[in-house]
Amino acid sequence: SLRGDSIKARQVHGDIDLLFDEAAMVNEAFLDQMASLIGGIATSPAFGGNWVRRTSVMQAESQEWSTEPDSSRAGLALERGPVKRPARALQKLVRLYGRDVAMLTDLVRCTVLAEDLSQVEALITTLDARSV
Repeated sequence: SLRGDSIKARQVHGDIDLLFDEAAMVNEAFLDQMASLIGGIATSPAFGGNWVRRTSVMQAESQEWSTEPDSSRAGLALERGPVKRPARALQKLVRLYGRDVAMLTDLVRCTVLAEDLSQVEALITTLDARSV
């Protein structure tokens, strides 16, 4: 939560294979929903109406990321990410969560880029107001 709650969210089950299956099923819908949400915020007058949607593509052989913007306008940008790699998830489970699979809550993710801190502040305020 953006509110600074001290209790970490947990998954409803601890089956890592099921978590990755669920993440793969919801990833595109989540990213589309975030693009819609961020696009609506970014095109508001508070942000000057600028919005850039970026797509991140993982190069399978080199394991590097490339970002191709589909617009040259400045403003907020959404970088769509893939489901977290299993090797990285296992590292987090061992190093941070004491092997408690239910603590793994960031398999599906994206990045929002802003030009300045006022955009970041307005974005966090808006997201916090819409958080569950």
